[in-house]
Amino acid sequence: MSTVVRAAGLVVFRRVLDRVEFLLLQASYPPFHWTPPKGHVDPGEDEWVAALRETKEEAGISQECLKFYEDCHETLRYEVRCALSMFLFLLSRS
Repeated sequence: MSTVVRAAGLVVFRRVLDRVEFLLLQASYPPFHWTPPKGHVDPGEDEWVAALRETKEEAGISQECLKFYEDCHETLRYEVRCALSMFLFLLSRS
């Protein structure tokens, strides 16, 4: 397996009274799972820029509406359709 798919996204949350709510979007393809806004890193783009772009495209939330926790991030690696996917998730608050 030599193909590696790079992707990035934001885990967006907000506090509402005594609760914490997370932004999850439902996939448009089966099994219609729920996921944070994320997507592929385009050529010449870094993960940070890709995460911001995907969040704006998928959820309509721009960088100016978010607070970022730069020290809080996680990279997940798993296989999808015979390719290794590497997702970098960054934490942000709306």
